[in-house]
Amino acid sequence: MKKYVDLLVAGMVALAVVFYDVSLELIAELLHLLLETLHNMFEFLELAIEHTIEHAFHTEHHTSQIITFYILVVLGIVLLRWLWRVVPHWYRGMLRVVRQTWIRRKIEMEIYWLSLTLRYKITLICTALGVAYLASFFVM
Repeated sequence: MKKYVDLLVAGMVALAVVFYDVSLELIAELLHLLLETLHNMFEFLELAIEHTIEHAFHTEHHTSQIITFYILVVLGIVLLRWLWRVVPHWYRGMLRVVRQTWIRRKIEMEIYWLSLTLRYKITLICTALGVAYLASFFVM
């Protein structure tokens, strides 16, 4: 299963290189969708807190907005503190996984290359050059 995931990732990277404009547009659209969804979730949270305060404490609209603002500031500080503690651990873990994957794939490629005969090495190089030549037509 791991071999197929690696092949899928390699194929996606090759397509992203060949169709770089489509890939960048897709990434930008997905990022826009993510940010818009986060903004809508924040607005929903803000309105929920505001209406809860209005009904629980029988305050006016302006007063509940001020209380909501300070509650959101406290929640933001707590979230930033949590991220400050967690992000370095996530980064180190991701870096370790990327390094292990890079070394594993490099060793696999080296073993594969050493196991090929001269005829297959030449065939592999010619195939790679042919694919690169054909892909250049899509890029230009």
